[in-house]
Amino acid sequence: MNLDSPHRLLEGLNEPQQRAVVTTRGPILILAGAGSGKTTVITRRIAWLIESEGVAPGAILAMTFTNKAAQEMSERVQHLVSIPAYQLWVSTFHSFCTRVLRTEGDLTPVGKNFVIFDPSDQKSLMKHVLSELSLSEKQYHPKRMLAEISNYKNQCLLPHEIEHTPSERSLATLIDVYALYQEGLKTHHACDFDDLLLLTERLFRDPTIQTKYQDKFKYLMVDEYQDTNRAQYQLIQHLVGQERNICVVGDEDQSIYGWRGADIRNILDFQKDFPNTTQIKLEQNYRSTQSILDAASLVIKNNQDRIGKDLWTNRGTGEKVTFKLAQDGRSEGNWIADQAQFELMRSSDARVAVLYRANWQSRQIEEALRAKNIPYLLIGGVKFYERQEIKDLLSYLRLLYNPFDLVSFRRAINAPSRGVGPTTLKKIEGAIPEGGHPLEGVLQALKSGAVKGKAAREVGRFAEIILQGRKERDLRGLASLVQWMLQESGLTQTLEKENTIESESRLRNLEEFLNAAADEETLGSTLEQFLDRITLVSDADSVDVASRLSLMTIHCAKGLEFSAVFLSGMEEDVFPNRNAKDDENGLEEERRLFYVAITRAQMKLYLTGARHRRVMGMNTLGLPSRFLRELPEDVLDHPIRWGVEVYQSGEGDWTNTHDEWSETASKPPSRSRSGFKPTRSFYATSPKEERPSKPKMSKEGWPLGTRVTSPRFGDGLITASTGKGDMLTYTIVFQSHGEKRIVAKYGTLVKKGS
Repeated sequence: MNLDSPHRLLEGLNEPQQRAVVTTRGPILILAGAGSGKTTVITRRIAWLIESEGVAPGAILAMTFTNKAAQEMSERVQHLVSIPAYQLWVSTFHSFCTRVLRTEGDLTPVGKNFVIFDPSDQKSLMKHVLSELSLSEKQYHPKRMLAEISNYKNQCLLPHEIEHTPSERSLATLIDVYALYQEGLKTHHACDFDDLLLLTERLFRDPTIQTKYQDKFKYLMVDEYQDTNRAQYQLIQHLVGQERNICVVGDEDQSIYGWRGADIRNILDFQKDFPNTTQIKLEQNYRSTQSILDAASLVIKNNQDRIGKDLWTNRGTGEKVTFKLAQDGRSEGNWIADQAQFELMRSSDARVAVLYRANWQSRQIEEALRAKNIPYLLIGGVKFYERQEIKDLLSYLRLLYNPFDLVSFRRAINAPSRGVGPTTLKKIEGAIPEGGHPLEGVLQALKSGAVKGKAAREVGRFAEIILQGRKERDLRGLASLVQWMLQESGLTQTLEKENTIESESRLRNLEEFLNAAADEETLGSTLEQFLDRITLVSDADSVDVASRLSLMTIHCAKGLEFSAVFLSGMEEDVFPNRNAKDDENGLEEERRLFYVAITRAQMKLYLTGARHRRVMGMNTLGLPSRFLRELPEDVLDHPIRWGVEVYQSGEGDWTNTHDEWSETASKPPSRSRSGFKPTRSFYATSPKEERPSKPKMSKEGWPLGTRVTSPRFGDGLITASTGKGDMLTYTIVFQSHGEKRIVAKYGTLVKKGS
C-alpha cells in the first residue's frame, strides 16, 4: 500500500475500524467497546476527512470531555496530516462554548469580556446571595444550593422556567436564590462553568446564530456521547445541519456519570433522533485477555438499558479471575498489599491498580501498603488522614490529649465554622498566661470581656466541648470517645445539613475514621497511641511519584489500563452502593461501573471482599455483592460457594475447593428486576460443609451470622444488630422478603436449630 496515499490512514485498522473512518456521510453511531481503539478511529477519521475528502480543517468540529483527551486527539491529527493546531476545532464542550461566547457574547447578559468563576468564586457569591436574602448558611448550605442550581442549568432551565406550586416553599426559595445568583454573575460580568453551556445553548436558539455555526461546521464529531447531559445534548442538536453529518462515539455500557447529570438515553435514543443512522460496532479489544472480557460481558448483559455488543480479543484466554474473601477489612488490605507486591515483581514494567467504589475504602489498604513499605500513588484524592474532615476531627482529639497544641486549637475552633476571625483569635492567644494553654486563654478572654457577643458564646461553647472531652477521655473507650466528639463538635451535623454528594463522601470518611478507632480499641490502644500511630504513618508517607502501584476510585480509572487490577469491597451496600441498589436505574449504573472496573485489567483481575466490615464503629456482617453472582463460573479460578457457613468460618475465601459446592448452590441465583432477594442457595448448607464456627457476638443477644425464623418473614440471617435490652434491633436478610429491621422484643424470632 502506498503510504503517501490517503489509504495509509487505514493501515493497522481492523475492518469495523476502517468502516468507521471512511463512512463520512449522514448520522453515524460508533459503539466503541472498552479497549477497542476509539481514539485512533476518531483521529484517523478527522484526518481522512481532511486528506481524502478535501474538507477544510475548520469545517470539522470534534468535542470531548477532558482537556487531556482533546489535546491528545489534536496532536494525533496534526501528526497525521501536518496542519497547525489553530486550524482545528478539537476541544472540550466548555472550551468550545467559551470560544463561541467570546465571539457572540454581546448577545448574552454577560458580554464577551466575561470572567469565569471557579468553585471558590461561586461559593463566595452564593454566601453573599444568602446574606442578601437573610437565609441561614446552616439551613441553606452554599455548596448544596450551588449543586441544585447546577442541576437546573444542566437541564437548560433558568429560574423563571422552573415549574412549582405555591406549596413548594423550599423550591420557591431555591428559585429566589438562583435568580439573585444569576443577577450577581451578571453584575460581575461572569459565568460559572454551567453557564458556558447554558448561555451557548440559548444563543443557538436564535435561527441566525444557529445557521451561522451550522454553515461553519459541516462535520460534527462527539466523543464519549454516553456522558452527555441535557445541555450538551441540546447544543449538539442545534449544531447539526441539514446534511446531518454527525458522528458520535460512545459506549452505553460505560455510562457512569448519571449522578452529575449524564443521560444514557442520549446514546440509546440516537437512532430515534437521527433516522437512517449507520451503526458500527467496535468489538475487538486490544487491552484485555478473553477471561476478563467474558467476565465483563456476561455481567453487563444483566442490564436492560443497552444496545449490546460482544467483546473479543486475540490476546488469548489468559489467567482466570481470582476472588478473595477476607475475614475483615484489615485482612483484605493486607492480602491486597501482598498480592500487589507479587504482581509488581512479575515484571519490571507492570502497572497495578487498586480500585474501590468510594474514597473511604482506601484507608485500610493504604495502611497495609505503608506497613509493608510498598510505595503507591493515590489518584484523584487526598490520602485518608490528610483529608480535610479527618484533620478537623484529629485537631479536636489532639486537644484532648495535649491542650497546649496551638496549631490544633486554631483549626478546631473554626471546624465547623464558628465565625471566629483573626481578631478574636489574636485576643485569645494574647490572653494565654505564661506557660498556659489556649483554653486558658479562652477563659481569660471571656472573663476580661476581651471577647464579647456572639463570638464569646461560640468560643465559650468550644471550650466546654474540649474541657468535657478531656473528662470523657478517661471514662470512655476509644471508639466511644470518637463518636462522642463527632456529635459534640458539630462536624457530622454540618455535613448532614450540607446534603451534597461531596458531603456524603466526607461523612463516610468520618465513619471510616470511627471504624479505625474501633479497630485500634480491639488492640488495646489508648488515644495517645492511636494519635501517635496516625502521625507516624503520615510522616513516613513520602509517596514515590513514579510508583507503579496506584489507588483510585473506579470513576477515576475510566479510560486507564493496568496489567493487574484489584477491585475491593465486593459486598452489598459497598458495591453496589447502598444509595443506589434499591433503584433500578441506579443499580444498572452500578453494574456499568463494575464493567468499567473489570475492563481496566489487561492480564490479571482480582476481586476482594470482607465477611465483616465496620460501619459506624460496629462490626457488621457483609453480604456478597450481587455482581459476584452474575460472574460466569468458568472465568473464576475457583467457584464461589454460597452457603451461609462461609460467613461463620475462619480466615479464608469462598474458593477453597470444587467439592465445597452444595447441590443448590451450584448455579447463580435468579435475579429480580424489582430488587435483590437472596434465594435458597444463599442459605443452603450440606452435611459435608458444616464446620465448627466462632461468629463474632453482637453487643447483646444472638451473634452475627445466626440463622433465625420469623412467623411472618420465614428463614433469615442476622447481619447486624444495634441497641440493647428492649431496644435491641436486628438487621436480618430473609430468604423470601429481603432485608428487614426487627426489634427483638417484638419480633417473635426463633433461632434455627434450637
